[in-house]
Parts: sequence; structure tokens; C-alpha cells
Amino acid sequence: MPRPVAGGTFNELGKGVQIAEEQRDASVNKGFVASIFEGNPNFNLLFPWPPQDHEDARKEKDVIFNLQEFLKSKVEPDITRGKKDITPELIKDMAELGLFKLKVPEKYGGLGLSQTAYTHVIAILNTYCSSIGIMVSADNTIGAKFPVLNYGTPEQIEEYLSELMNCPSAFCFTEKEVGSDPARMRTHAIRVRNSHGDVVGYEIHGEKWYATNSVWRTGDPLAKYLAVVAKIVDSSEDLDDPKRGYCFGVFIVPNASFGLNRVAIRQRARFMGMPGIFNGILTFNSVYVGNRALIGGEGNGFKIALQALNAGRIAIAGSCAANSRKCLQIMTWWGKSRQQWGGLIGEKELIGSGMLIPAVVYSLVSQALTDYAANLTDRKKDCRLEAAISKVLASEWGWKIMDDAMQLRGGRGYESSESLAQREEAPPVDQMFVDSRPNRIFEGSTQILSQYVVREGLDSYLRRGKPLFGGGNTAEKISAVIWFAFRYLRLYFSSSLPKDLSRLPREAQSDLKFVEKHARKLARAIIICSGKYQAKMAHKQLTIDRLFWIAAELYAMAAVWSYVLDKLSKDLFNYITAPELAEMYCAMAKRRIKSNFASLWDNDDDHSRIMAKYLLSGRYDFIVEGTDVRK
Repeated sequence: MPRPVAGGTFNELGKGVQIAEEQRDASVNKGFVASIFEGNPNFNLLFPWPPQDHEDARKEKDVIFNLQEFLKSKVEPDITRGKKDITPELIKDMAELGLFKLKVPEKYGGLGLSQTAYTHVIAILNTYCSSIGIMVSADNTIGAKFPVLNYGTPEQIEEYLSELMNCPSAFCFTEKEVGSDPARMRTHAIRVRNSHGDVVGYEIHGEKWYATNSVWRTGDPLAKYLAVVAKIVDSSEDLDDPKRGYCFGVFIVPNASFGLNRVAIRQRARFMGMPGIFNGILTFNSVYVGNRALIGGEGNGFKIALQALNAGRIAIAGSCAANSRKCLQIMTWWGKSRQQWGGLIGEKELIGSGMLIPAVVYSLVSQALTDYAANLTDRKKDCRLEAAISKVLASEWGWKIMDDAMQLRGGRGYESSESLAQREEAPPVDQMFVDSRPNRIFEGSTQILSQYVVREGLDSYLRRGKPLFGGGNTAEKISAVIWFAFRYLRLYFSSSLPKDLSRLPREAQSDLKFVEKHARKLARAIIICSGKYQAKMAHKQLTIDRLFWIAAELYAMAAVWSYVLDKLSKDLFNYITAPELAEMYCAMAKRRIKSNFASLWDNDDDHSRIMAKYLLSGRYDFIVEGTDVRK
């Protein structure tokens, strides 16, 4: 088995991984995805589908009705198309509508939406106007409100919350040399002490990149408050002292022109898509804040940031699912309208079977995964794995659907919709295309999250294997070996589905039996791979990625059936044909799962790793002769 932290597996991956390991939520994950990794999927966690609270559903309906009216009457077409920035007047109207307090409890004056309702609202915003959607989502999910509401003292809530509900706030984590690696963070908060040695405040130094909602334009602020994650030290020299360890904090810091002119706006960042977002590069030059600005105490800043990202991932997944449906609508319309080579293009197999059917299937499954992860949050259940998987699958499938929509529309897709509209109907495929691409990056890239999910899924194995590689005594090692041997043999014996599932349609039962059988096969593969690679397992990222996709699609197979059957039980006529889509998804997923299992043992990973080192050493430089990437 891979060694736990003390044994060195994560130490070998660098200090950043060690910090992430130390700061992770160490509680045992008892969710459905965790049970898949264990080889014993707990279908009782998915069946029956957990319902949304009736009062919450009513509030959601009211908010969405008011929101749709607002978008139609208040948002100019140029803002929707990204040709014009969101105006101060529109932000004021957004605040009056309650868009900056969607998840704030009603006792504080907020709308009190659940994560489920909130995710549905954000999805509507993002499909109508991505600039507004990003502003509202970033503020409600990872802005200053999250730490204040969830980790602030009553005094801090009273001090900050009323203002935070009336304007967007910003989140400052990323730095020039920091993507997902906290060890490289240079922004730091120096403790300021009084004559008695007591900490009375902090002096913040450093620079943050891509702080959403922070900047109107270069030099002018947007958010009144910034949530800033920084290392806490006694002096700047401590940053490079390995003996000092790492202590993170999250601070609520007034933005540039609100009494702290030492927060300087270096630049408003502009992007390929999402032209209306207010994303800035900020520098902190000896910015002083008092004790009340530190939320959650010293040492918890990175943990708080990780917690905020769970909700952010669910919101992105919901927006991807909604955007996929929008693409599907465009693709279906064009498939029924466009004539080529003696018939409608939608009837051509490469289009109908190759593009349209995957689009409708993945749209359905993405929504199921999103709603389940959101519901876990509402029920105060652990959603770490389910949130990450919903984000990865919905964003990856969403990008595939978006790319197919562009391909299907041809030149009409690549031409700007503004230009095309002068001649004919012009869905905004061009703007949707560039706006959709970052979803595979935001709140943890696909590559980072796939590794994260498997690490969390392997937690019980790591705990059990600790004596083997963590310096355990002989008795502990023997006990661990016996446990793994017994566990491995036991995984060959199937368990029957819960009795409540015996009433499910035959197709659903067959697919769930596949999930059960291949979850056991996954657990056996994990034991074999861990024993084969041992400490090297942490470096086998392609193997880990295959394990991720196997687990993720097994989970998705079960989730889509539960979701669909719940809709049918409520006599929702629109869903009467949904089982056909669930069956199709499961058929597609089964082939990919089997292929990933085969690739665990038959692959070119070792050869490719060697060649990658050759590439970086210059062995293949002749391929790029005559080019200059700096131009």
C-alpha cells in the first residue's frame, strides 16, 4: 500500500502536497462514492432519491420568476453579449433583487436558499449572461460572505455581513507562482504585537492574481471587501524558513479606495471569453488589519478556502449542465433545419448518433450528479467526492457538447453571432464557446480533481496500510497483511441488491448489478496497483486517472437511475422517456469502464514517461525548429 504522510509517500511529491494533505478534511468519508472505492456500493444512500424541501422549492420558484423578469427588463443586450460592462446602476438593482445574499439565512436578512436552489439560480444566470453569473456566483460561493457566515464570530458577522449583502465581494488566493500549490504562496501577514507581546493585528504583503469581483477597471475597485488567504508569520524572513512550518489565515480586507490605499490595483485582467467579468491583479503593500479581520483563527485559512471550493464546484457543475441543455437546443434546432446530401443533417449517423444523443444523455446525467451533490450539502452530509466528480464530469461533457455544437453549426458557429444576425437567426454559439472553456479549469482543474478524488477514495486503504510503510511493529504489519489478503478474497463474492431495489425496472437492476460487480473489481485493482507500485503509486497519475473515471462513471450510472426513477414516481410527464436516456448512458459508460480497466494493465505509461523526460531534456527539439513561443 502507499505510505501515509508519515511514511513519505506525500513527502516525495513536494511541500505543497504535504500542506494540502495536512490541511485536508481528515474525517472518514461515508458517502456513496467512498463506498464504491471500498468495493461495496451503498445503494441505500442513493435510493430513493433525496427530495428537495418543499418550502425551499417554493422559494426557488419565486426567486427564479423574479430573476427572469429582472434579466429581461434590466439587462441590456450589450451586457449579455459582453460588449458592455455591468454598470453600477445594474449592480444596485442586483443587490435590491437579493443576488448578493442568495444563501444568507433569512434571520440575517438574506434569501436563505439551499445549495440546491442556489445552484439552479446560478445556472439560469450563467446561461443568460455569464458575466452576471460569475459575479454573483463568485460572491456567494467563495467571496467574503462564505468565511464570515460559516467561520466568523457573532461580532464579525455583525460587523461585515450587512455591507456584504449589498455589493459583490472578492476572493484572493491565486498568485503568479501559485495555482494549486500552497507551499509557493508568497502573500503573507506579519503579526503585529503590542508592548505585552499580544497580537493586535496583521500587516499584509504580497500580490494576488485573478481576484474575481475586485476591479472595475485598472486603478478602480469594485468589491468593497476582499477575502485574502495568506501565510501568517512573525517576519518576512520566516517565509523561507522550513523549520517554521505553514500557518494560513483568511482575512477580510477593505479594497483599494475604502480607507486602505495600500491595496493597489495593478491591472484588470482580460480574458478570451467572459468579457464582462471584473477580475484583477492586486498588490498588498504593508496593509494593516486588526484582529477582527482574521476569520476562523490562525491556521485555518487554507481549510476554509477548500471548504468554499466544494460549493463552487457544485455551482459550476450546475451551470455546465444548463449550458449543455442550451447547446442541445441549438443543435437539435439546426439538426432539424439544415439540409445536406439529400436529407436533414440530424438524421446523419455522425450527427444524430455521434453528437445529438451524447448531448442529451450527458445533459441529463450532469444534472443528476449536480443535484445529488447539492442535496448532500443541504443535508449537512459530506459532499467532497460527489462535488468534485459532478464538476469534472459536467465540465468535461459540457465542453464536448459545446465543441460539437460549434462543429455542427460550421461557419455559422465560428462567425460572430452579431455579424451573422444581420442575415439570419444567430444563436450565440461563438460567445458560448469561449465562455465555456474555463469551466474545466475553475475551482480545481480536471487533472487536479481526478487525483484528489482518488486520494480521498483511498483514505481507508492508506489508514490500513500505514503499518506496512509507516514503521509499524511486526504484529501490526502482519495484521495489515492479513486484512488486505482477506479483503481482496472477499471482494470476489457478490452481494445482493437491497430488497427495496427489487421493484426497480429490470434494466435498472441490471445496471446496478454491473455497478456492484465492477466496484468490487475496482477495489481489487486498487489493492493490486498499490501492492505493485507501493510508494511509487502516488506518481502513477495516469493509473490514478483511470481509477477516477471508473469510480466516477460507476457512481454516475447509479445516480442517473435514481434521479430518473424519482421523476417518474412524481408523475412528471416530461420524464416519461428518461429511462431510455439512462439506459443509453449506462451502455456507453460500461464500455468506457471496461476499457479503463484494461488500460490499467496494458498501457504505454512507462515508455511515455521516459519519452517525456527526453522531451524536456531537448531530445526532440528538432520538431519545433523555426518557431518561437515568445512571439
